[in-house]
Amino acid sequence: MRMVKRIARTSVFLGIMMLIFSQNVIGQEDPQGMMKSLTDKVMNALRTNREALKSNPGKIYSLVDTIIIPHADFAEMGRWVVGRNAWQASSDALKQEFIKEFKTLVVRTYASALLGYTDQTVEFLPLRGGAGGERVQVSSLVRQAGKKPLRLDYRLIKQGGNWKLYDIIIEGISIVQGYRAQFANDARSGGLQAVIDKIRIHNRGRGGKK
Repeated sequence: MRMVKRIARTSVFLGIMMLIFSQNVIGQEDPQGMMKSLTDKVMNALRTNREALKSNPGKIYSLVDTIIIPHADFAEMGRWVVGRNAWQASSDALKQEFIKEFKTLVVRTYASALLGYTDQTVEFLPLRGGAGGERVQVSSLVRQAGKKPLRLDYRLIKQGGNWKLYDIIIEGISIVQGYRAQFANDARSGGLQAVIDKIRIHNRGRGGKK
């Protein structure tokens, strides 16, 4: 009897470990599956909150912030936007200040692109080159009747065995590269602090901080 119980406990333990392992493998090896899951959640939230968004479009910011942003790597974004040298020369406190302001900017940019798509389907395109490296691009088309499909590409980097988002490309325009060009002079003249000041002004000009 003890042996049966021991085998049963062992089987349960192994079953739990296999479940955890399989979930980790999905996170490590399937960046497209991860982005499909996140995108489905965003689109479902758009449909569920359709009426509320009509009266309060700003509500989409919190939806994107809750669903997408926890899976983003803002340190990697920072290195792209201000340049590796300016990023590495900055203090941890300054980096956190940048992340706070830049997160607001990214949320609003991505959310604004999605706001007009409330009754849509999302088609994910074949993953080029597989997911064997440290970086990968996941591509999708957001389709809605009567509108041109919206092309959304996501660039991800593998961090600690998990995939993290570090760039969103909207209709061929990279968020991080676009802002890198926009803030290049500020980064050269005043480093990360100057970029933060510029982003803060931009955020306040679009309705203030979240």
